[in-house]
Amino acid sequence: MEDKFVFYYSAMKGGKTTRIFQKIHDLEENGQSVIVIKPLIDTKGDNQIINRKNEKRVVDILLGKNDSLFSSKFIKQIWYFNHILVDEAQFLQPNQVEELWEINKRTKIPVTCFGLKTNFKGEIFAGASRLFALADEIIELDSNSLCSCGNFAKFNARKVDGVFVMEGDEIKIDGKNEKVEYIPLCGSCFFKEVYSRGRKNEF
Repeated sequence: MEDKFVFYYSAMKGGKTTRIFQKIHDLEENGQSVIVIKPLIDTKGDNQIINRKNEKRVVDILLGKNDSLFSSKFIKQIWYFNHILVDEAQFLQPNQVEELWEINKRTKIPVTCFGLKTNFKGEIFAGASRLFALADEIIELDSNSLCSCGNFAKFNARKVDGVFVMEGDEIKIDGKNEKVEYIPLCGSCFFKEVYSRGRKNEF
């Protein structure tokens, strides 16, 4: 098995979590043990990963913002597994991404991360930026993430009370607040519906 550090990414509703379940199934069917990690800040599903088919799996490590994977309570768990999978990896701190990369290079345990590239403002997440810098392989998923116009979605727009917004905290988890939802948009629709509203530049 290749011992790569891999990052899969897409816009919202791109089938990332479904791909994780597929990866888990494929690995375990071939006798590989899998440890699943999720950032604690992702409160959707609480201590589980859940996809749109309502498949569920309890994660092995909920990683807090200030947690280190090198702490004894985590590294002892990780050491005995054949593969590390990370959901919502964009929420990792840059130093936590570096720790995963170091674990991969020191132990040869394959690490596969899944997440978003950009936030609702179209800005790259700090965790995703570090993943792009360190990953051996970067794969953009194009399975299900479509804009309402039918084009491939690249952006994750936020709606609050049904209105697109460009202001607010970077992280607000959909499903925990009924007023917040995320809509995958292509570049043209993101520019038209979100970015350009309220701007005075004309040409």
